[in-house]
Amino acid sequence: MVDIDELDRVLSRSEEFQDELFHFLQSSPFANNNKSTAILTMIDIASEHSVALRELTRNRLLTSAMAMLRLQYEAVVKAIWLLYAASDSAIEKLVAPLTAESEQIANNRLPSFSDMMKEIERKGGPGVYRHLSQFRDYSWRPLNSFVHSGIHAVNRNKEGYPVALLYSAIRQSNNLTHMSAITLAYLLENDDFAISVTLIGKKHADCLQLE
Repeated sequence: MVDIDELDRVLSRSEEFQDELFHFLQSSPFANNNKSTAILTMIDIASEHSVALRELTRNRLLTSAMAMLRLQYEAVVKAIWLLYAASDSAIEKLVAPLTAESEQIANNRLPSFSDMMKEIERKGGPGVYRHLSQFRDYSWRPLNSFVHSGIHAVNRNKEGYPVALLYSAIRQSNNLTHMSAITLAYLLENDDFAISVTLIGKKHADCLQLE
């Protein structure tokens, strides 16, 4: 059974995990092109959501914390889609300067989230789609409920949040953070970086939601 002390411990361990994963990215030689820019930006958005989830949990703003997990997941899926499946023209639409016209083009001509998942299934690396689809199958509908103030949000706000639920959400967020780092390793095409990411994951296995 998970208690508050264990929740606080996994929050601290999660910060260490994320810091260690991304520490050496500061000096990594990413290409200066639209694809790298789009992926790095999407990973940065996902990382921001993971930090927000932890801080909101610490401050017991728990409905908002749960919504962050849904937002992080979508950002990670889009980063992986950009890596494996997005066309050059799709990437250009996403990174275009923000205008009313570019907003409409991006909204109307970029694939839907479901279509991105289908493209990842066809073109992604081994196991990538499986991990993303498992998250979607078990978590998508309840997390959407938190985002849209549905029955899960109403019930938890009224009845309270079990510590075990929060503990699981943080570890699922860490899984997504690990996938973000793996995505960057593939973007770099750097075997040493990929090995380091794997080893860091094993080192911090206690704060991951393992199968």
